[in-house]
Amino acid sequence: MKHFSRYNIKVEDESHLTEVTSLSVTVPGLIAAGLAAGLALLFAAGLIISLTPLRTLLPGYLKESERSATEEGLLRLDSLMRIYEQNDAYIANIMKVTDHTRIPDDSAAVAPVSRELSSDSLMNATPGEQRFMSQMEERERFNISVLAPLAADGLMFSPVCSEGVFTEASHKSVEGEIVMPRDASVQCAADGTIVALYYSAPIHGFVIVTQHGRGFVTSYTHTGTPLVSVGDIVNSGQAIALAPGPDSKGVRSISVRIWHNGYALTPYDYLSSALSSKKARALHYEAPRDRE
Repeated sequence: MKHFSRYNIKVEDESHLTEVTSLSVTVPGLIAAGLAAGLALLFAAGLIISLTPLRTLLPGYLKESERSATEEGLLRLDSLMRIYEQNDAYIANIMKVTDHTRIPDDSAAVAPVSRELSSDSLMNATPGEQRFMSQMEERERFNISVLAPLAADGLMFSPVCSEGVFTEASHKSVEGEIVMPRDASVQCAADGTIVALYYSAPIHGFVIVTQHGRGFVTSYTHTGTPLVSVGDIVNSGQAIALAPGPDSKGVRSISVRIWHNGYALTPYDYLSSALSSKKARALHYEAPRDRE
C-alpha cells in the first residue's frame, strides 16, 4: 500500500512562544479540500447571480420588458411572414395564369394561398368553452323559437314578390331563394329604413339591407336596379328594386335573409304565408323560358 507524504502546518504565537493551531494534511486530502471549496464557491456564486440583480449583467440576458417585446415581435413577424407567403402565392398564381407561353397541359399545381394548420396545433375546447357554447346554442334556440315569433307578431310582413315563389330547397334554409318573373319587382317585407345598398360584382346584382322595428333586419341579394337610396323610409309592400336578369338557365331569382337581434331566421317561416297561393305555379317560375 502506497504511503502519501504528510505535511504539518502550524501557526505559532512567537510573542508568547505558544502554538495557536496545527493542521496535518496529505496531498490527496489537500486536493479534495480544494475541490470542495471550489464547488462551494461556484454554488454560492450561482445563488447570488440567480437571486440578485447581478443576473442582469450576464451576456445575452433580457429584461422582462425586453423579453415581452421580443416575444411580441416574433409573433408579429410570424404573422407578417404568413401574409407575405399568401401575397407571394397570389402573385405567383396570377403570373402563372397570365403566362401565355405556359403549356396548356402543364400539370404543375398553383401555389397554395394559405398554409393549413397541423392537427396538433388545434387545441380541444376546454370544459368552460364547451359550457359557454352550449349556453349560447340554447339561448339562440330560445330566441329563434320563442322571442322572434313573439316580436314578429307586431310586424306586418308582406310578400317580397307578389308573383314569386320560394324554391323547395330553401324552405328550411336561412337564405331563402325566391324565383320571380321578368316584369315583377322586389318589394319590402316590412316597414323600415334602407341602411345599406351596394352593387356586388361576384353575384352581378345589387344588395339591399333594410332595418325594421323590434330588432328585425332583412337583406335582398341579387336584385335588379334599385328604386330606393340609403336612408329612405320604406313601407311594407313598397317596390324597392326591379327584377334581376336571368341566369344561364333563364331563371330570375333573389336571395332573402332575415335576422332578429343578430340571430339568423328562416325566411320561409315568415314570408311563405304571403306566397302560399302561388305554390301551384312554382314550376312555371322556377324555369322561365324568357331571356334578356
